[in-house]
Amino acid sequence: MKRFYKFTFLPSFIFLLHFSLHAQDTLLTAQEAVKTAIENNYGIIISKNEIEIGSINNSWANTDAIPLVSATATKQIGVNNLHQKLSNGTTTTKTGNKTQSLNAGIAVNWRIFDGLKMFATKKRLEELERNGEYAFRKNLNETVYNVISSYYNIVTLNEQKKATLEQISLYKDRYNLAERRLEIGTGAKYEVLQAEVDLNEQRSNLLSLQNSIAVSKSSLQNLLGKTPDTTFEVVDTILVLPLPPYTDVQDKINKQNPDVLLANSQLYVLTQQKKEINAARFPTVELNGYYNFARNSSGAGFNLLNQTYGPSGSVGVSVPIFSGIVVKKQLQISDIQIKDQQIAIDQTRNNLETQLKNAYINYNNALKAIELEKNNLVLAKENIMIAMERYKRLNITSVELRQIQISYNDARNRLYNDLYQAKVAEATVALLSGDIANL
Repeated sequence: MKRFYKFTFLPSFIFLLHFSLHAQDTLLTAQEAVKTAIENNYGIIISKNEIEIGSINNSWANTDAIPLVSATATKQIGVNNLHQKLSNGTTTTKTGNKTQSLNAGIAVNWRIFDGLKMFATKKRLEELERNGEYAFRKNLNETVYNVISSYYNIVTLNEQKKATLEQISLYKDRYNLAERRLEIGTGAKYEVLQAEVDLNEQRSNLLSLQNSIAVSKSSLQNLLGKTPDTTFEVVDTILVLPLPPYTDVQDKINKQNPDVLLANSQLYVLTQQKKEINAARFPTVELNGYYNFARNSSGAGFNLLNQTYGPSGSVGVSVPIFSGIVVKKQLQISDIQIKDQQIAIDQTRNNLETQLKNAYINYNNALKAIELEKNNLVLAKENIMIAMERYKRLNITSVELRQIQISYNDARNRLYNDLYQAKVAEATVALLSGDIANL
């Protein structure tokens, strides 16, 4: 049977005080924090732009598969002196002879075969586009995980703060009782001093917790893409959900974990790069087409006008004979890179499996600790009430009361920490399975 743990920390009188102090602040739920981060987080926005860049790059234009068309036009005008003697005895002499030439044309170059390199390049570009999508998903999931972890850390710190306020109230009662006992002659000075020291220690803890809460809220706002001066409050409940079956998560890791998808994608990219390198061993075939117009005119001389125009074309074949074994060396390096990437895939899967195992261990242990500490807290609370009455009646010493107060405070803090650890383990499992953005 599935179980979930919902624990609300706040005693009623502390809640009323908390509400009156912060009623003007906006209550931010974990789901709202995640939604805001997905929309505004700077890293996520940049990752989205990287996807767009990958989509733009994924084009046949970047594979040299599309014909190149270019147009040129040149006009030249000259003035020169002409002295020309022909074989028939005719002599022409002219000063300031004007000459003009016009050349224009369109050229088309199309590489129709390059050892299938263009197709390998296109596949590599397609995979790089998917690679960007996987990287975006990884960034998104990790950001959501950080938001959840940060959010519930603030919840835990808030509850520790409330517990400290309650401890301060208890320590004040003990301090006042110690003073009264000293005044009527039934107490000792050291009991008053120790009570005051303990009270000041709790006040110092309160300052430290307030500082940690402020810093944690500022860090969370940064994750949400907001300015750090934005005020908000968090819920006072940690709801620990049941985990899915272990084997189901393992299956999801292999199918949709971004780290696995990225590693496999990179292997595919390296495979296509090897094909691109290997294409240099094959001949290339190019088609070239031209349409030219040329016109030359002269004010004097043998040719007064010469004009040509019309299409032409050619087929070029280039056969590699020797490249200084550069291609061979590049292929050897490519083979090593592919082997390394296959090892990296195995390493990634093993790391994820280890993280998953540890997350389930932490989660299950945290649930056991929560049940234990909930019982301890009930006992500690009853014990401290009894101890306060016994201290009033002079049945126990201040040292004994102090130890009971410390035990009560420790039990509360352990419970808060166990709830937080269970929630973090739950978020870790969702992160590994790739489902965390759906929480």
